[in-house]
Amino acid sequence: MGFILLLCNPLWAAPNLDLRGIPSEHSLHELMQELRQQGVTEKEKVVAVNTFFNHMPRGLDETVWGRKDYWATPAELFQKRRGDCEDVAIAKYFTLRKLGITDSHLRLAYGKIADLQQGTIEPHMVLIYMPGSHARPLVLDSLNQHLLTVPERQDLILEFTFNVESLWRWQDHSPSVLVGKADTLKPWRKLLKRL
Repeated sequence: MGFILLLCNPLWAAPNLDLRGIPSEHSLHELMQELRQQGVTEKEKVVAVNTFFNHMPRGLDETVWGRKDYWATPAELFQKRRGDCEDVAIAKYFTLRKLGITDSHLRLAYGKIADLQQGTIEPHMVLIYMPGSHARPLVLDSLNQHLLTVPERQDLILEFTFNVESLWRWQDHSPSVLVGKADTLKPWRKLLKRL
């Protein structure tokens, strides 16, 4: 009977998600184990991982790392127990890869976010999930809990996307123009060496 209840109300789907404070490597491993045991769909994995990491406290690189810009590995994010948009997007990417979602369905996306109320534009990174060839890409964002399609995110101005291997220019709501290898991005190359 408990198994049925677990399937109906898994940890990551609870309306008042109790992570016992700040997300930790231990709680991530528990979540990943639960997702694997339940055999959930790819989209359910995406929702769970997005929800989990969106509970990570925010911190600017200058405060957390003492540098203007630093892309943290997932282990470094857990060590500091806070991070910025790049750190959270990168942690979501590697977690979903560990859960079996292929690179063809995931892209880290760099660009800008506009605060329409304050009239500001800031650099920003999100994770893009592309569920299939005919489905619109969804945005996993540390600033917005809802998974929305790229066109629905009028506040995002995406410039390029990348994964472990490749780098694309973002065009017409899709990563359509291959630019080259992802290791041309210096912060990404440095991060991959620390994994």
